[in-house]
Amino acid sequence: MAVVMVKNISLSKMRYLMLCINIMACLFVMSVIAVTTKTVCLFEKAGDFINSVERIPANPGMSFFNTALICTMFFVTFVIRQVLFPENGTAVNITLGIDLFLNIGLLRVMDCNYNGFILWLLANIIYHVESNWKYPAMIAGIFVYMFFSYDLVNVYYPLFSVRNYILFYSRNIQHVLFFMFYTFSALNLIAFIIFCIQVIREQKDVIDEINRLYAKLTRANEELREYADIKEKMGQTKERNRIAMEIHDTIGHSLTGISVGVDTCIAIMDNNPSAAKAQLQVISGVAKNGIADIRRSVSTLQQDLPNHMTLECTIRDMIERAEKATGIQILFSTHVALCFEEDEETVIFRVIQESVTNAIRHGKATRIVITISKEADDLVTIISDNGTGCAVVKSGFGITHMKERVSMLHGTIDFISHNGFTVKAVIPLRREVKND
Repeated sequence: MAVVMVKNISLSKMRYLMLCINIMACLFVMSVIAVTTKTVCLFEKAGDFINSVERIPANPGMSFFNTALICTMFFVTFVIRQVLFPENGTAVNITLGIDLFLNIGLLRVMDCNYNGFILWLLANIIYHVESNWKYPAMIAGIFVYMFFSYDLVNVYYPLFSVRNYILFYSRNIQHVLFFMFYTFSALNLIAFIIFCIQVIREQKDVIDEINRLYAKLTRANEELREYADIKEKMGQTKERNRIAMEIHDTIGHSLTGISVGVDTCIAIMDNNPSAAKAQLQVISGVAKNGIADIRRSVSTLQQDLPNHMTLECTIRDMIERAEKATGIQILFSTHVALCFEEDEETVIFRVIQESVTNAIRHGKATRIVITISKEADDLVTIISDNGTGCAVVKSGFGITHMKERVSMLHGTIDFISHNGFTVKAVIPLRREVKND
């Protein structure tokens, strides 16, 4: 319960409390001396009193006034430091220096009869100094407090004692005055001890918070490393998929053209050797182009389009090679200026290329129609053939990657098998394009 109470008391409130206790203690001591001096003179007992003490203040009234003035200055420096300029390091240091000299003056005026303001000064130093110096400052302050105690200083230098003034009164009054004197000293010491406990507790809380944040940072670093590993693996998987799509798009398209061209040569070889020879020359060109595409894909893999031509030229070049290799009629028309972002052009080209390859390889088509148009803010690409079609569209490697490519651009792709096979890809455009 006591620990909870200490924890709830702030350092600022403890310093306010210590200031009030010290001011009341100092004024109490000097009031006893001043009032007792007047009482001694009033009852004409000065001789007996002087014989019973070793030393008396030269002017008790002036000593009381000086004590009150010093206490007032303590209050002023505290207000400057705590209220007016709490964030000004220079003002804080200057007022702490003034408090040090005020302590020396107060000890001199009161002849060390009360040294509690040393603890007050120490509490302010601890409050304002850097964290690394708090513990040394507390230890040093305790030793200074002990060194400037009345009994120790009086051994080497004669001092007047408030105890002698209290002993002048009757026993009942002595009990009251001694109780008040020692109560002030004890309360000040207790307040300082609670202050130190709170400082230590706050230091411990700071250390615990640092340890907690360090543990949290350590966990975050571990999670980041795990995320980095996952990202690296995802990057590797993505790159493998990219390479697989690149090989499928280039090699698959070339091999399809070569396969259909060879079948054509076999069919006309006996009846028309010269035409078969011409067809083989076309197939040879397709094979060489396919090899060039493979080399380009393996060496760079930085650009999905086969070359640096425009999208329209690239599509027409692919169509021309497919027609020469297979003899299939491929019609292409566009109503849009084909100038888009690089990834958009890549997706459009790969969808057309894969659709043409599937029409030749699986649909056995003899005629393919490709149209590209703009509807609202979408680019619509349609590839239709007169092939056999299929009852159920199976998502093989090519169709799967067509879906993946289109979905990356937040588009849609549909496959329709009716009087042949139709692929319709709708891709939302990022910037305005003009109709051609």
